[in-house]
Amino acid sequence: LLNKATNPGSNSVDGNVITKFCGLINRDPDGPQNAIKYLVHKITSPIESEAFLALNLTEHCVRDCGKKFHAEVGKFRFLNELIRLVSPKYLGSARSDKLKTRVIELMYSWSKGLPNEEKIAQAYQMLKRQGIVKQDPTYMDEMMPEPAKQEKKSSVFEDDEKSKLLT
Repeated sequence: LLNKATNPGSNSVDGNVITKFCGLINRDPDGPQNAIKYLVHKITSPIESEAFLALNLTEHCVRDCGKKFHAEVGKFRFLNELIRLVSPKYLGSARSDKLKTRVIELMYSWSKGLPNEEKIAQAYQMLKRQGIVKQDPTYMDEMMPEPAKQEKKSSVFEDDEKSKLLT
């Protein structure tokens, strides 16, 4: 399924393949770990179209595969591979600006859309401090889940009179 989804001869990914791939990840207890391992291999491919398709597949998996997959994306093991793609110290000088921009867009999107995965935001901020990211991208995946908004809960302790009465 991964090879079908990241076939460099194809310009787009078949939605059925993505659905099957995500289903396989969700069914297998080690699915998220294994998927990340194989996705990293494809993302770091010297064939740019394969790397793009793997990044897009990863984006779909972030949307569809849940918290276990989010946890794997939020690990430094995965994030370091993305950093290597954009950093001039590693593979960044050999990658196109278009690919580096896509990696930065995804990291920005995930840092906003997955607030519980703090390492993503830390990695993104590190890229900003190093000058690799000059400004935040305007890209924000429309389908990325919005961060859960904290509703302000009314508490009896917030009202002084009720607090005194309760005391």
